Amino acid sequence: MTTLAYRNGVLAADTRMIQGSAIIGNVIKIVRRDDGCMAGGAGDCAWVQGFHRWFLDGEQGDHPTVDDHAKGMIVRPDKTVEMYEQGGMLKFKPAFAAMGSGKEFALGAMWMGATAEKAVRACFELDPSRVATSQC
Repeated sequence: MTTLAYRNGVLAADTRMIQGSAIIGNVIKIVRRDDGCMAGGAGDCAWVQGFHRWFLDGEQGDHPTVDDHAKGMIVRPDKTVEMYEQGGMLKFKPAFAAMGSGKEFALGAMWMGATAEKAVRACFELDPSRVATSQC
């Protein structure tokens, strides 16, 4: 499972890829465009790759359909965060934000002052999904 954490212009995520109950490798879950915008995805790997393609192609047309197994986050250079979830898109400028399986742990860690990367690392120990690698 995936945890995405954002704070102070940094977007961090684990890289673990799971299929069913099997760990099958590591993947990139965050991409960056030349304009400084970053996007990350959580959930179904094929959906995340489609979200990345849509984002890297300039967000033309509708974004990939979000369901309860797929979520996306875009961070703009002005620190605006867009969270794409099943209920729609939330756009705001938070001090910090998180999504995915370990979001509660990441939010708690950042509330206590952790960086986005350290918040994802906290999930290594606390998220029952047990991620094992990170990307920033």
